[in-house]
Amino acid sequence: MESKKNLMKYGPLVVFILIMVLIFSFLPLYLQTTRREEIPGERKAIILCSANDFYRKEGFPDFNNGEDANFSTETNRWPQFVDFPNGYIVQESNLPGHDTPGFVQFIVKTPATPKYVNMELVYNWTKYYPLFKFAAYNLSAWVNITTNINTPPINPAVIIPPGAGARIGLRWLNSSNVVVRTDWSNGIFGPFAGWTFLNATGIANSSSINEITQLHLVLAVEGNMTGGEMVLFDDVKVEYWFPPPIPTPPPSNINSDGFPAQALQVYWILKDQGYTDDNIFLMLYHTGDDVIDIETSDGIPNDLNRSGVVAKIDVENDDVNASRFKQELNISVSGSFASSIKSKDQLILYMVDHGSNAVLGDGNATFHFEADDSYITELEFFNLIKQINCERMLINIDICFSGNFLHQDPYSWYDLPKAILITSSTDVLSWCWRNNNNADGFAGTWFFHHFWVQLSQNRTIEEAFNYAKNWIPSGQVLTINDIQSPLIQDNLGIKNTWSFNNTPQL
Repeated sequence: MESKKNLMKYGPLVVFILIMVLIFSFLPLYLQTTRREEIPGERKAIILCSANDFYRKEGFPDFNNGEDANFSTETNRWPQFVDFPNGYIVQESNLPGHDTPGFVQFIVKTPATPKYVNMELVYNWTKYYPLFKFAAYNLSAWVNITTNINTPPINPAVIIPPGAGARIGLRWLNSSNVVVRTDWSNGIFGPFAGWTFLNATGIANSSSINEITQLHLVLAVEGNMTGGEMVLFDDVKVEYWFPPPIPTPPPSNINSDGFPAQALQVYWILKDQGYTDDNIFLMLYHTGDDVIDIETSDGIPNDLNRSGVVAKIDVENDDVNASRFKQELNISVSGSFASSIKSKDQLILYMVDHGSNAVLGDGNATFHFEADDSYITELEFFNLIKQINCERMLINIDICFSGNFLHQDPYSWYDLPKAILITSSTDVLSWCWRNNNNADGFAGTWFFHHFWVQLSQNRTIEEAFNYAKNWIPSGQVLTINDIQSPLIQDNLGIKNTWSFNNTPQL
């Protein structure tokens, strides 16, 4: 009875003490958890530049090489073995070629008597391959002339038309098959002891009256030829370059500031905006390119080292390949950069290099790595990115055909609900300046250079995007939007507020 009275007397006190013990036992853990949730995330970035020239890798052919460029297997698409009414013959030759036996070689030959020759061997290139608007095209061939074109005839009274000699040309046509213009090489007359190189260049630029839709390749001979003499064409090749204006002489396997300069521009802007090197993962391919100037007007002679501050490069040159990039994007790889990203963090991902929509054979784009000629597909990229759990992402894809790299089909973008995705183009070429020796005064890509300059001036993503796409590059009459049509997809709904000085802070 006494114990019951004590329980009734002291029971509430015991319960109170037990409750307080429990509260004080779990309060620190509760507060710790609460504070953790309230701690803002970090701002992190991955910057990738995987090339510094316009070729696959050092010593390899140019990036656009292939059946659309070399005609070793295209002989059936050129007119051959044709007897012309005025007595000359065009045929495939089995004579020794320039330096590649078995490649296309054509012969223009007159019969026994001298003849005035005026012929064109025409290949309808756009019947088989797409034409990229505003791309700079180059047609080249090696020519061997065994006679002197425009040799006076036997009868001195005969007046010889001047003739253009042996030459090659790019002929541009509109959709009505009307010739807009022909860009010719120099005409040569011979004779030669060996082979002579010819090239013709032109840009697939259009007007509202004559929109270029077709490209024909022309091998031509015009002039009086001695009977039985020949003109040979060999190693015929076409390639497209970027950017215009057309470089003179034609580009070679040389390094270029353009791609590394664009990556470094993003790096230094992020550093100026308070991003730490621990939170920036920079993969930079700059083999043999030890001096990179972003702009001519900023007074910085080498952006790898700005006023004694050296860019912290995490992975460079030969180690910048698809395997390493996919490893750093993989959250399940211990020590990878992606594995360090927390749910409250934000991520900026900027990628610049070559892109192609021909590698896979199905029109889907790939992102290229110069170091080992590897690539990452859009599906591989998406499957890695979608595993990253963070507050928000800004993804910039700066490659040719980039619009085809970030969507599943022509009508829907990848389902990345916490991302703003921006590409430098649709499914077309993206242009850049290979160095800063141009009227615009910067090395880097036409669209993203201006986009990041505007971001650095505290513009919102939407403002920066609109400014950059409406820029008219030096030497052009159309805007970047008209030339390559950059794309933006805002799955976060904050493109009109997200900047370096707004909330949330970029």
